[in-house]
Amino acid sequence: MQISYPTSAFLIAFLCSLLSSLSGLIVRYPREPVEEMEGRVLSFKCRLEYKTEDCDISAKWWRVESDAISEPITDPNRFLITVNETKIDEQRHRDIVLTFNSLSIADRGSYQCTAKCLNTETVAKGHVLNLNVKADPHKGLKASAWSGKLKTDVTVLVLSIMLFVWYN
Repeated sequence: MQISYPTSAFLIAFLCSLLSSLSGLIVRYPREPVEEMEGRVLSFKCRLEYKTEDCDISAKWWRVESDAISEPITDPNRFLITVNETKIDEQRHRDIVLTFNSLSIADRGSYQCTAKCLNTETVAKGHVLNLNVKADPHKGLKASAWSGKLKTDVTVLVLSIMLFVWYN
């Protein structure tokens, strides 16, 4: 019988999540891995929940390369980041949407949304979200102009034969 113990990375993530929820800052988004074809538009939505009086928020989407290295997503030519916020009583919900303008194979990898309360320095991180970008099997193939041209050529040929027969 094999006994498995939680890894230290899991425990740290769990404790950070617990502490952030106790502090009133929560980061939420779906956990399922995402698979999409290159060339398509794709959006990830991260929802931050916090109390207005407790927190002034700074939030980002990150590309996670390894446990220790992350890169903030900032390239406006490849990504669009939109923010929408609603307030219900003293609770705020801020949606940070990361949109890939045109997925490429290079976008494969792991992504994470993080938030920080600027006045308390409390940090909340969402789980790592995995993205798999599939190659487009039709990429590089061009539609043949023959199909339209051939129909036109056949029509002209038939009309020419009919006119020839008609006048002779």
